Amino acid sequence: MKHILLVDDEKPFLLSLKDGLLATGKGYRLFLAGNGREALQILSGEKIDLLVTDLKLPVMDGFQLLAHVSRSYPTLPVIVMTAFGTPEIEERLSSHSSLHYLEKPLDIDLLAETIDRALTATGRSYIKGISLSTFLQLIHMEKKTCTLKVHSRGRAGYLYLRGGELIDADTKDRSGEQAALQIVAWDEAEIEMDDICRRQQKRVDASLEFILMEAFRLKDEAARNAAETGGETPESPTQDASNETRRLDALTRALQEHPGIREYAVFDGHNFLERHSSPPCSITHLDPSYYLSICSEMKNLFACGNLRYMLIQGDGGKTILFAHPPYRVATSLQPGAKPARVFAELKSTLAHEA
Repeated sequence: MKHILLVDDEKPFLLSLKDGLLATGKGYRLFLAGNGREALQILSGEKIDLLVTDLKLPVMDGFQLLAHVSRSYPTLPVIVMTAFGTPEIEERLSSHSSLHYLEKPLDIDLLAETIDRALTATGRSYIKGISLSTFLQLIHMEKKTCTLKVHSRGRAGYLYLRGGELIDADTKDRSGEQAALQIVAWDEAEIEMDDICRRQQKRVDASLEFILMEAFRLKDEAARNAAETGGETPESPTQDASNETRRLDALTRALQEHPGIREYAVFDGHNFLERHSSPPCSITHLDPSYYLSICSEMKNLFACGNLRYMLIQGDGGKTILFAHPPYRVATSLQPGAKPARVFAELKSTLAHEA
């Protein structure tokens, strides 16, 4: 019996999908979720064979869900539903990607047929997993604003999108269009998504469609050259990547366990949101790198010693910002918590974790 997870925030529509699929008599076991977070809970506890999801979801939208699936369930077949599809979108995704895209309102027979093909597909020619190019096309078509952090074989890069348009990109040694071309061509990409575009200045003038096509052309050209010359061994994941994950896990534990902390948000050096406390979290929009850099300039200007943390005090309480390289941290404090004490205890805990 195949296990299928259906995700949509409209309960009547979700129940109609369930009834329609059960009526086909194909023996599916169906799981229902109303948002991305519920879907992740089901994925963590059940062996799901196929995911069918809308993109417009509350709490955690379909894009965030797909980003998580790309990292944690890279071989899971996916069908995306949307009320904003067009024949042109369907044709483009069918010909250029491995993910199937269906327009609402759905035809149950067509959905059942698509599910059958997805579950019996054996190669990469159909809808196994989610490629970065597919994800970018969905973002473009749905006019999504976000920052993507893309991992591949120990490398990391950033794509900044506003209203579905790529405005900037960064890798370790490139920026702008050249960085975007490099990232899009990476194999085995894992995607993280931040719902805020963490870059204001537009440094990529080319369209996303051009970036995708040119990246694939350059990738094919490089593959031909490698085949002719004997090629180079692909990069493998570095030890630095696993060390960074352990460091981030230790920081997250320290923030979660400290009784004086009400909310926390952890950002990397590119201001990408890596971790945060349970939603709703009111401080994920902050730009700690910017504020801390201003404080550092003031420190140098007034020769006032080393910057330990920045304290923001307002009607909503106290928030402290500090650096824990390579991360930047924002924490809102519980009423009555003393910033200096919280900071000192966090640093002590993290020193023992090191």
